[in-house]
Amino acid sequence: MHTVVLSNATWSLGVLPAWGGRIAHLDAEGLAVLLPINAHSFNPLDWPRAGAYPLMPYSNRIRNARLQYAGTGHALPAHPAARPHTLHGVGHTQPWQVVDTGSDRLSIACDYQGEHWPWAFRAEQHFVLDGARLRITLVLINQGQTPMPGGLGLHPYFQRHPGMRVQYRTGREWQIDAEYLATGTYQDGARDWLIEADAGEALAHYQSRWDGRLQLDYPKGHLHVQVSSVLSHFVAFAPAGSPYLCLEPVSHLADAFNQPRDSWAETGTRELAPGQRLEATLEYTWQHR
Repeated sequence: MHTVVLSNATWSLGVLPAWGGRIAHLDAEGLAVLLPINAHSFNPLDWPRAGAYPLMPYSNRIRNARLQYAGTGHALPAHPAARPHTLHGVGHTQPWQVVDTGSDRLSIACDYQGEHWPWAFRAEQHFVLDGARLRITLVLINQGQTPMPGGLGLHPYFQRHPGMRVQYRTGREWQIDAEYLATGTYQDGARDWLIEADAGEALAHYQSRWDGRLQLDYPKGHLHVQVSSVLSHFVAFAPAGSPYLCLEPVSHLADAFNQPRDSWAETGTRELAPGQRLEATLEYTWQHR
């Protein structure tokens, strides 16, 4: 496994292009922000529950692995761990290529055409270290001949640390069923969320109408996460007792692409014309106590 490492006085970032464009580790002043990947081999159908990976051309599940779009039905391969549904797109299962790299920057890309998505697409990730700030830019480009639904996001495994607290604010909570799919029912109302990492509680929240700000507090400092408005939805997930918290800014609700067009503004589906790109930015800023 070949890890590309960027570092400065604040950050150490390791990326595994060949392993689905994953982040292998992310440390801030020596603190492991993400649970590091320690695996010695990569199985694209049973990936490491660590680091972080891109969600492209969609996040979460497509119900029954069946995409109904523009009057046409498309059968997709179900994922073994989520059968009969798909899971988290195909971008993070493919090898990525290094496009540009330097001491404080890295750009990688993946071109895909295959059974897991009816349209050819290009996915890009750009990483830039700027002092105490890490900027991650995600790009999805429709390389097909017809319009396609598109979405993106990031799936990080934040390492739980003693005394760690997570804070954010949302305006809508979507109800989900036992198969982690939204039921269509939701509850509106501004709410401040506080997650105590020490508690080891199970989490499963699909949320939206948030301001794109996430704060993680540690005994030695604070991590401020700010994401662009494209990432209008948020997933908080963790099994009980897990060493990680999945706090995922994403552009759409699970199975949003199968929802009626008049719901897209709320469920987050974007339609990309041939050659059109969808872009989102995440900024991680470390503040020492």
